[in-house]
Amino acid sequence: MGRFMSKKTRCRLASLTLLDLAAGIAVSAAALPALAADMPTKAPPIVAPAYNWAGFYVGGHAGYRWADADFTSAAYAFDPGSGTINFPARNENYRLNGGIFGVQGGYNFMLAPQWLIGIEGDWSWGHSSDSKSFAGVVGVDGLTLNRISEVELTWQATVRGRLGYVSGPWLLYATGGAAFAHAKWSETSALTGPTTRVSASSADKTLTGWVVGGGVEYMFNPNWIARIEYLYEDFGNFSVSHGFSLQPGEVDLSNVQKVRVGISYKFGR
Repeated sequence: MGRFMSKKTRCRLASLTLLDLAAGIAVSAAALPALAADMPTKAPPIVAPAYNWAGFYVGGHAGYRWADADFTSAAYAFDPGSGTINFPARNENYRLNGGIFGVQGGYNFMLAPQWLIGIEGDWSWGHSSDSKSFAGVVGVDGLTLNRISEVELTWQATVRGRLGYVSGPWLLYATGGAAFAHAKWSETSALTGPTTRVSASSADKTLTGWVVGGGVEYMFNPNWIARIEYLYEDFGNFSVSHGFSLQPGEVDLSNVQKVRVGISYKFGR
């Protein structure tokens, strides 16, 4: 029958077919966004935060120190005018323990992604002291000796190099360098009885020594770093005078230890 269709009828059927095809394409295009929304999407990659340890930092700390000061002197003889008195050698230990607080600052430089070198200076203040006293009869004529001796340790400071291993927000480091300390010695001695003699001596010293130690730091955001560290310092011996006629003696301050916690602000990102 189709072979007997008129030309006009065939054109009309072709137009209807093209319209149906265009409508189908339009419906499919409209449905594409909804289909795309229903499709699973790949999550963006998670980028780990970068921990930049390089740069300047300043901060504060507080802690506790233990220090042994050993005083030694040789025996000597003294005549107050009523007969010679023989004073024995002395070997005394003074414990200079107490709290400290202070400031620190430095610069870190990254050698490699996990290795760091740096330099740091710090200053700590505290007041630790210990004293020894003696009271007793000396000599053959009933003279009484009263003596009090004291050692004090006040401020300390260090200038140190640091070598550290970095693992993300953690830094494990060793440190060493020069150390400084302020120490005082004082003694008052009095002989009373038929003869009276009084002697006083003091020494005020700024000492230089060496320091080694280590610590751990944690960067809890790009600018703030917490720490805990241990330091051992050796200042050797320093000379003092004591007793009557100002006898020579020595104080050995070769065992000073510190544990400190602190926080630092690192400049930059």
